[in-house]
Amino acid sequence: MAMTVGFDWGNNEVKVAGPIGLDKFSSQIGEYTERNLESQHGKDDMVFEYKGRKGFAGTLALESDFGGAIMGDTKAHEDALIRVLLGLHRYSNSAEYNIIVGQPIAKHTPGEKQAIKEMIEGRHTIVVNDKVRTFTIKRCEVAAEGGAAFWSAPCDGMVRIIDVGSATVNCASIINKKYLNKDSFTLSFGMNTIRNHDLTELARGIARETSKRWKKGDKVLLVGGIAEQLAEPIRAHYPHAEIIKPVLKEGNGMKIVKPIYANAVGFYNIGRATYGEQRFSN
Repeated sequence: MAMTVGFDWGNNEVKVAGPIGLDKFSSQIGEYTERNLESQHGKDDMVFEYKGRKGFAGTLALESDFGGAIMGDTKAHEDALIRVLLGLHRYSNSAEYNIIVGQPIAKHTPGEKQAIKEMIEGRHTIVVNDKVRTFTIKRCEVAAEGGAAFWSAPCDGMVRIIDVGSATVNCASIINKKYLNKDSFTLSFGMNTIRNHDLTELARGIARETSKRWKKGDKVLLVGGIAEQLAEPIRAHYPHAEIIKPVLKEGNGMKIVKPIYANAVGFYNIGRATYGEQRFSN
């Protein structure tokens, strides 16, 4: 049986949600180099090999001259694929997966989604820290980043979502559980691409763009790792702004998790609806 997993493959951290819980690791990828002093930089140190490419990933990418994450408004590139394969290698020993990944709203187009699906679906062999894993990704679907977070804690009525990532801010509008395309968009800046990290100014910059379509009295949900810090600055522009509270179904129970996992949990819930319910144990 294929395991369903949701992937938020962000440029700062990869977040994974599935039937046996959550995982999170650094998105950084770099070239492999021989090391005279093999220091451990963190629990996410990874040496990988995939299709003849050998490199450092996670916290170990600090050792690479060209380590980092490819920014931009699309995930249709090999580094993003490697993030998925690293995540599946870490997450479980399943031989088959069905996954949901995200794409920024601005590039959530048929062509981009098809390119991502073709890149991901199929049989893959990857070596991570000398452990070889071969698995098949039977199906991959692509959901809209930010908007998908709604499905981590769905509700009725009109909801605006602000999802501040490392390279983009996804702004989604949902009314009665349906996307409102004309009021959903991606802003081309994020926490790792701005020079001024004053959250009051960041909130002002977001409001400057969103207020062209959104109203001050709208219900706004804040998503991501910066959600808790951004709440008060955003409330100066949207007084009803709240921090999202994602609900993860794990085993036979439900639990509220941190807002940084909202997209991953949303993707997983979309996967559960798309691929069907499953039962796995840790």
